[in-house]
Amino acid sequence: MTSISVVIPVYNCARYCTQCIESVLPQLAGDDEIIVVDDASSDNTVEALQALSSQHHRIRLILHSDNLGTLRSRRDGVLASTGDYVMLIDQDDEIAPNSFNQLRQYIAGSKFDIIHFGVRVVPENAAARKAAAGMEGFLCPTPRELHGQDILKLQFAAEHGFDWHVHHRLFRGELLRRAYKACADTRLVLSDDLYMNFIIDAYATTYLALPDSPWYLYHLGRGDTFGRALTVESFARLVQRDAKALQLIQEFVAANRNTIPREDWDDRVADVRDRLGEHMMNEWKDNLPAPMQPEALPIIQRSWASDVICAELFRYVRDYAYDYLQHPEDATRQDTDKNLTLRYLKYATDIEQVTPPLLTNIHYTQLRDIAYSHLHDARLVSSAKESAPNHVLRKIREFLHRR
Repeated sequence: MTSISVVIPVYNCARYCTQCIESVLPQLAGDDEIIVVDDASSDNTVEALQALSSQHHRIRLILHSDNLGTLRSRRDGVLASTGDYVMLIDQDDEIAPNSFNQLRQYIAGSKFDIIHFGVRVVPENAAARKAAAGMEGFLCPTPRELHGQDILKLQFAAEHGFDWHVHHRLFRGELLRRAYKACADTRLVLSDDLYMNFIIDAYATTYLALPDSPWYLYHLGRGDTFGRALTVESFARLVQRDAKALQLIQEFVAANRNTIPREDWDDRVADVRDRLGEHMMNEWKDNLPAPMQPEALPIIQRSWASDVICAELFRYVRDYAYDYLQHPEDATRQDTDKNLTLRYLKYATDIEQVTPPLLTNIHYTQLRDIAYSHLHDARLVSSAKESAPNHVLRKIREFLHRR
């Protein structure tokens, strides 16, 4: 029987991690195993794990004496694994009953390096309930097979891509162990999913996404801060974390250009850069209170290039200017759209004046050009010719002064 290793990194999560493990235990067979890596918990997590492992021989514990972060915890667990396939599960999630039996039908004699299955989001608070349906749509993959270089090409693509969590996937053990051997020996949390998927995809040759397979139970809002507003300090940590993930990916590519032959490395790194920029700026816009946003922009500028920041600001300008054009009969809505359009435009043009963006970033130039086209159509700037930053700044300041 094809064996499966389940790797679960844990930290200060006694109640939920035992629930996670107990969702897996009844589904194991043959040489299957669970490897739990405790990242120096300070609560009673270790005691709970030791009690559970004393009753079940399939559970192996790895105990960190220092808190090393999720990347190192997953790495230690994966490298200790022996399974033909390896699954990674987060400590506060579960696997639905009978999922392993269904997965075994796909891995018996399978040639696939990655088997991507679906998610059922279990909301744990009001904010999570509002987000659940949209998250399931993002996390449940489009059924398809991918081969060779298309796997990395599509994962981070703006269109037809797929999510970059390392959970709700079954990986060929040899592939995953190779990927974690190749990753940096460093501390990284949350953004490590994206970083590791880039490496895994670079080595993978076959990928299968399954239809109708909501077997990973994702407890949204359990044990985290989902739905809470960011502070400037917590946002600064997010910015640095995402920047570090991009840097590590760039270092991986630099080290492997000659050993993993593909001619599109720069495009693939650009895809990741754009997805990270989009994630970071959406957090800034949606989860950081508006009065704090100007204070946070210099923090972003210390870690990210101006073209990455301005690309997303012009995305907001594009969207609000377009919305302004679509509702000429609604003066209140137009006034709101106009205010937001000019606010994000001012942020972008201020940054452009201080640090001119690289025009080689196509994502930035395309979003900027579409934004200015909508601005011109909405007559929020006088003409296409007058859409230079100095003119735009003058118009914005005149408008704000009148208010």
